[in-house]
Amino acid sequence: MDLDGRVLAEAVAELVRIPSVNPLHTGPRAEEHGPVGEGAIARHLADRFDRCGAAEVVLDEVRPDRPNVYGRFPGRSDRLVVLDVHTDTVAVEHMTDPPFDGRIEHDAVWGRGALDTKATMGVVLALLAAMHRDGRRPDPTLLLVGSIGEEAGGLLGATRFAPWARQQGLRIDQLLVAEPTGFRPVHGLKGLVLIEVTTHGVAAHSARPDLGVNAIDAMVPVLAAFAAAHERLSATPGRTELGGGTLSVTQITGGSGSNVIPDRCSITVGRRIVPGEDPVDVLAELTAIARAACPVPCDVVSLLPRTPDGRPASPAFYQRPDSGLVQFLARTCGTRPTVAPFGANALRYSGLAEELVVFGPGSIEDAHQATERIDIPDLRRLADVLTSWLSPG
Repeated sequence: MDLDGRVLAEAVAELVRIPSVNPLHTGPRAEEHGPVGEGAIARHLADRFDRCGAAEVVLDEVRPDRPNVYGRFPGRSDRLVVLDVHTDTVAVEHMTDPPFDGRIEHDAVWGRGALDTKATMGVVLALLAAMHRDGRRPDPTLLLVGSIGEEAGGLLGATRFAPWARQQGLRIDQLLVAEPTGFRPVHGLKGLVLIEVTTHGVAAHSARPDLGVNAIDAMVPVLAAFAAAHERLSATPGRTELGGGTLSVTQITGGSGSNVIPDRCSITVGRRIVPGEDPVDVLAELTAIARAACPVPCDVVSLLPRTPDGRPASPAFYQRPDSGLVQFLARTCGTRPTVAPFGANALRYSGLAEELVVFGPGSIEDAHQATERIDIPDLRRLADVLTSWLSPG
């Protein structure tokens, strides 16, 4: 299907102009443009799905005024494919461009979410609208998913969609998760266990440190123990292209004043996990490291929402690069399969479909920046790929 680049650009720009900043990324600039969150774009998509010929549209409330939206488009066969596109965006407070103007200039669409990931949703809606107008249907039945909360908060939308799909008894042949991958099919992602460690001391006047217990000092051996754990991980070869696990301390807070011995200190620790590692075991290991190193009482708390099966995080996602969907996308785009270190909704979808791939236009290195754009030639290229996927031959 040969759609004009301007048509594709307008379809993406329409979505960019609807603010959908993740509530955990809110700020004064985001709030100037209306309610923060995915409610407005979910309702807009529900209407668009209906007008594009969906046989069924579901608004699935995940959090108050933050619904997932699902649209089922009957195909010429019973084979079911799913395209998952997250509807939330990251913060706009640091943007140097107008965040939601969706302007089309310099052969690109500009604004927050244009790249990550409203490009894919806009292009597939333009394709479905054209097919509906012409009285045509895709070859497979398509379930189009707009999922909330991918950018922050523990992949809330994907965490909800996976059990919803299983409750519906869906047998999914192929599941495509939209992310900017440079048109390279990503067949593996590291998982993440995220914890907060808090040391508990005793406050005192800083002139009399002997009367207190310094919680910041107590955190020092904990930091050293985590650094040593990362070194051990770095020396362990990986079993797949994803390599080995990593461990990073990413935040630290503590103290209440310049003349007060701190009674609390907290750090955030992220542990990237690889195939073969169980999040339950990794959480237990991190807890043991912290408690063994800490000279005072400490708490260890998992920061991610539990998965539907009760685990503290999702395991890594990995499938062989010679799977049919991976090879189809690589062949169609003239790219090579790859793996990626970042997180995505695919981490919640292992076992949900026969084949699972993360894929989309643009580069992840350009996401979350002070400006954001998607090039119109990439929209045309994506339209050709999705057309081949949904209407082969």
